[in-house]
Amino acid sequence: MNWPWGVLIAIAGAVVLVGVLRAVLRNLGRRRIAEADELLAGEETVLREPSANLFGVRSQGMGQVRGNGVLTLTNRRLHFLMWLPRRELSIELLSIRAIETPTSFLGKSRFTPLLQVNFTTERGEQNAAAWQVADLEAWTEALRGCMQR
Repeated sequence: MNWPWGVLIAIAGAVVLVGVLRAVLRNLGRRRIAEADELLAGEETVLREPSANLFGVRSQGMGQVRGNGVLTLTNRRLHFLMWLPRRELSIELLSIRAIETPTSFLGKSRFTPLLQVNFTTERGEQNAAAWQVADLEAWTEALRGCMQR
């Protein structure tokens, strides 16, 4: 089969572009982990997921951007720092009312159970956030353990 040079060049370019994007995202992930460490200095890290996928925060509605970021459970709070755009969500353990594991959140699904945390905001409003994490059982057990302290 004779491939036109243009197709071969396009394929090679796509491979290079994918490699560059992966390197950029890996570097961004490392920077966000370091930034999360600085933000949470002085707190004991119980569990960390460097690439948790945020499905959203209920109060922000269905149109919000979901994305990957660093999810960290400390002895005081559950903290999420999104890679891009840079967004931060911090939930004090004392404000968490329940932990659920639905397969969808805000109309979004990957047909796998999610970590959903129902919490009360500083203004006393009920809210929730959900993430896809690699080890859901470890997260639910760790969160429940920290909440009982």
